[in-house]
Amino acid sequence: MSRLAIRGLICLPVVIGLQSCMFGDDNTRPTIADIKHESEVVRPAVSFDVDKTKVIKNYRELVSISSQDKNYGREIKRLADLELEASMDNKLSTDEAVVQQGEQESTMAIQRYQQYLETYPDGEDNDVILYQLSRAYAHAGEPDQALAAMSRLVERYPDSRYIDEVQFRRGESFFVSGQYALAEQAYGVVVKHHPDSLFYEKSLYKHGWALFKQSRYPQAIDSYVRLLDVNHDRNMIDESSVSGSLARGDRELLEDVLRVVSLSFSYLEDDRAIEQYFASKGKRVYEPLLYDELAKLYISKERLTDAVDVYLAYGEEYPDSPYAARYHSKAIDVYKRSGFASLLLQEKERFVKRYNKGSDFWKKQDAATQAELKPILTSHIEEIARHYHASARAGKDRKRYRKAANWYQMYITSFPDDEQAAEMNYLLAEVSYEAGDYPRAIAEYEKTAYQYQPHKNSAEAAYAALLSYDKLYRLSQPKDKPQIDTMRIQSSLKFSYFFPDDRRMPAVLLKTAERFFDAKDFTQASAAAERLVNNPAVMAKIKHKALILLAHSSFELKRYATAEDAYAKVLATMRPDDKAIKVMRKQLVASVYKQGEAERTLGNHQMAATHFQRIAKIKPVSSVHVIAAYDAATEYVAMENWSEVVRQLKSFRKTYPKQKKWRLGIAQKMALAYSNLVGPGCAAGELVKIVRLTPVQQQQELLWQAADLYDKAGKKDKAVAIYKTYIKQYPTPLSRSIELRNKIALYYADRNDTSRRHYWLKQIVAADRKGGSQRTDRTRYLAATASLELVEPVYTQYAKVKLTAPLKKSLKKKKALMKKSIAAYTGAAKYQVEEVTTAATFYIAEIYRDFASALLASERPAKLNEEELEEYNYLLEDQAYPFEEKSIKIHETNLSRIPDGSYDDSIKKSLSVLSTMLPFRYAKSELTDAYVQ
Repeated sequence: MSRLAIRGLICLPVVIGLQSCMFGDDNTRPTIADIKHESEVVRPAVSFDVDKTKVIKNYRELVSISSQDKNYGREIKRLADLELEASMDNKLSTDEAVVQQGEQESTMAIQRYQQYLETYPDGEDNDVILYQLSRAYAHAGEPDQALAAMSRLVERYPDSRYIDEVQFRRGESFFVSGQYALAEQAYGVVVKHHPDSLFYEKSLYKHGWALFKQSRYPQAIDSYVRLLDVNHDRNMIDESSVSGSLARGDRELLEDVLRVVSLSFSYLEDDRAIEQYFASKGKRVYEPLLYDELAKLYISKERLTDAVDVYLAYGEEYPDSPYAARYHSKAIDVYKRSGFASLLLQEKERFVKRYNKGSDFWKKQDAATQAELKPILTSHIEEIARHYHASARAGKDRKRYRKAANWYQMYITSFPDDEQAAEMNYLLAEVSYEAGDYPRAIAEYEKTAYQYQPHKNSAEAAYAALLSYDKLYRLSQPKDKPQIDTMRIQSSLKFSYFFPDDRRMPAVLLKTAERFFDAKDFTQASAAAERLVNNPAVMAKIKHKALILLAHSSFELKRYATAEDAYAKVLATMRPDDKAIKVMRKQLVASVYKQGEAERTLGNHQMAATHFQRIAKIKPVSSVHVIAAYDAATEYVAMENWSEVVRQLKSFRKTYPKQKKWRLGIAQKMALAYSNLVGPGCAAGELVKIVRLTPVQQQQELLWQAADLYDKAGKKDKAVAIYKTYIKQYPTPLSRSIELRNKIALYYADRNDTSRRHYWLKQIVAADRKGGSQRTDRTRYLAATASLELVEPVYTQYAKVKLTAPLKKSLKKKKALMKKSIAAYTGAAKYQVEEVTTAATFYIAEIYRDFASALLASERPAKLNEEELEEYNYLLEDQAYPFEEKSIKIHETNLSRIPDGSYDDSIKKSLSVLSTMLPFRYAKSELTDAYVQ
């Protein structure tokens, strides 16, 4: 069989098989297939079903009859690659004969690679050969020879594309054999020079271990921190934990990293090694996690003092971090475990002083952290206060009484609404009484009795206040006794109010109410006055005064319904010539209006409108009546009761024709009502009024609304006219002006006006390009889709060009259009809008496929004999093949997005094309379904 015939038998399957293999790229001369473009971003390896045994047999025959011409080395290399891959498959067989064959093929592959290196010692792709040779040795169970081949590759080809994997494999070999320094160097090449390598993270991990094995702990920490940085950037770790979404292996690796980092820090002599490390190397978000892990390591080793130091050190280094308080609390828990009582009390005091509610720390925390901290603080403060209180009682120590009082006061001041606050206040009063501080005891007893919700100590505290007044009165100077006596009476009256078993006189109660009102204590004034009003035994004159107090107090307390009722009763008992009658009527109107306001705030619009409308029945008419009428209509707007809105506003215009200040608001509400009642077109008249009543600088939004109404009314031409004016007058905000350009483009699309539509699509692209910081995802999306549509004429023009003789002339034209189309689609893809990117990728792939098809279908030169025509066709196929390959790879770029959840029409189309181009891979439904899955 001739060499040409053998080449014909093996050409197609071998070329396809080896082009898909990551180890078999040929060093062929440049062709027109070498045109570059930015969208070609991935080169996935593809597996093909090829009869390798037949291919190997044919190649062996070819090699045996070949002379050492320019193809000889390529054929040896290809044969070695095939033998290596075949040996790897055969050694997996359960058939001993097949396994033996695999071993022979492995040996033959090694020999051929060595033969190639001897024949072509300076070959351009010798790094590939050495890489394959190392694989062959490793597969043959000769690790030393594999390492030697890799080391040779590293020495001669430091810039090889396989250098990252080779250095990683060398590092593994050295690490297994205990040569940690050499392993460190090998891993270090990947770590330093190949951050994008697939072996980068593994190399970082093993680089750290190699350093750790050499007891070079600071350097080991450097590697592990870099690995933690990578995982933090991918949200695999956060401030305090490893992500729960990680696979078990990944999680265990990160946990191992955390463990060895903690070990490394623990082996360093400096007690503050972790603080100093991050101070010099740069802060990290996940430092709390490392501090916690280190402290846990110390706890596991019963190094409790070291654990406490680590927890407290974090707070010193990051005093404002939420973890400062959490770790301080953990330090206290460690003290509890250790049984150091004196240190425990001291540390609790430090905790409270550092993290109390008045501290800078507390003010800088969010609500969640504050809520977490509160029960810890209250517990510590109470325990400290009770400790000093008990010791003060035991030794009658005034200094300790003061300390206890200060701690009780801190509790009350910090957490006045806490459920324990009343009891703490009672204990504060008690400790003040025991220390002989009666003024403070009185204040705290009264606070305990009257400023908290009723509790178990309410009556006791109120009674204790009276006893304290007795003590103070007996010990006071004569000049001070009258004031103290007055205060004692007030306290007694208060006691009788809160505890009604005690008798009180109505006149005193009225005076008390007046004093409360003068002091702006309207709650107490109202309560005292109401007791008098509801008491049938009270005289009419006192009751009238109490009723006025009740009305005014209720109004101040925003109890407007009660105030209205009280003012009405006061007016019913007043003479017509009473000078105060105007004030009472004004307050009555205000009470009704305030009820409307309150209901409006609560969202009870119907009740609010009812209150506002009630004001019209109260005479005489005032400015409040006008406001209430307008507000009533506003409430019906909130209820979307459009017919009632129209009725109310028509009545307003009729009743108050001279009220100019309301015209704009009325027109706005009428426009809204009309647009909901009879359609947006009927609201135009009111909207025009609004524009006329609005300053020029405030008309932008109104102009937008007018166009929107026209749009909703179906008057697209008028809407588009306003849109164009709007864009011209108000080019910003960018998002809105681009949306309007898109609406205009859609308008012309509906009318099949391609020229004008393309004009506005170009406007969208240009506006977004100049948008700067105003650009949004939406503007980019519209610009991207516009760019994609604008490419179509260029693509169509490219597709129409046929390759005719002479080929050079037509090929130049088609190449130029090809580059132009690819550049345009690439530009659209740069917007990073997924559906545009996948569509652009599809069309770029189709351009390459079309170019390959055009080459194959090109007009043949005249006057070729049969042999020349056959050779010419062969050359065309050789030239077209790379374009088909590029088309396949780019289509597969679309398919590579499927695992990330993408599966749009362009990806489906790419899959469809691939099923035609590679039917043995993509036309099988079960394989395609599995791929998509």
